[in-house]
Amino acid sequence: MNVVLLGPPGSGKGTQGALLADRLQTRPLSTGDLFREILKEPDHPLYSQVLVIKQGMLVSDDVVNQVVEHGINKPEYENGVLFDGYPRTIAQAEALDGILADVGSKIDIVVDLDVTKEVLFYRILGRMLCSNCKKIYHEEQGLSHCTACGASLIRRSDDNEETIVQRLEEYRSKTEPLEDYYKKSKAAFVTVTIDDYSLSPQEVNQQVVELLKENKVI
Repeated sequence: MNVVLLGPPGSGKGTQGALLADRLQTRPLSTGDLFREILKEPDHPLYSQVLVIKQGMLVSDDVVNQVVEHGINKPEYENGVLFDGYPRTIAQAEALDGILADVGSKIDIVVDLDVTKEVLFYRILGRMLCSNCKKIYHEEQGLSHCTACGASLIRRSDDNEETIVQRLEEYRSKTEPLEDYYKKSKAAFVTVTIDDYSLSPQEVNQQVVELLKENKVI
C-alpha cells in the first residue's frame, strides 16, 4: 500500500507518517533522509547532483524524482511506501505516478493534514529539537534536554514568524494544488482538520484512522 501525506510545514507529517506507517504496515520515505544517505556515499551515482544542497541550492525536480525512484527500489519498501514531503508539486506527482506504474503499483491513499494557521504558529514558534536524535518537543514542556537520549534541545534557526509566513505562502502556491490533483485520481482521499493545538499526535492519528475506516480504506 502506497500513501501520500500532505500538509503545510509544522502540520506534523513526520510524526503522523511514522504512526500511520505502523498502522498500515508501510515504511515512511523522506527525501531529506535519502539526500543525507547519498551525501555519505561519494561514489553514489546521484552524489554530484545532490551535493548542491551543501551549497545552499535547491535540487531540481528531475534529481528529486531520481532519488525517490532509487529509494523505493530498496527491499525495505517492498510492502509499500508512505511518502512524507514528496511530492511537493504536480510535476513531481505525475513523475511519481510514472515511477510506480513502471513497477505495477500506484498511490492508494492520500491523507491531507489541514492545520489552522493558529495551530501551525503555536507549534513552530514553540518547537524544540533534540540536537542529537532530532526528537521534537515544545517549549511548554519546560525541558532543556531530550528524554530519549539526553542531548540538549535547540531551536531551528528558521523557526520564526517571517520564515513561517514565507513557507506557508510557498506551500499554498506549489503544494496545495496537489489536493485537486489527487482528488481527481483513483486514490482514496481523506482530510483531517486540526484546529486544536492541545491534541496529542496519538489523538490526531486516531482521527486519521477513523476517517480511513469510514472510507473503507482499512
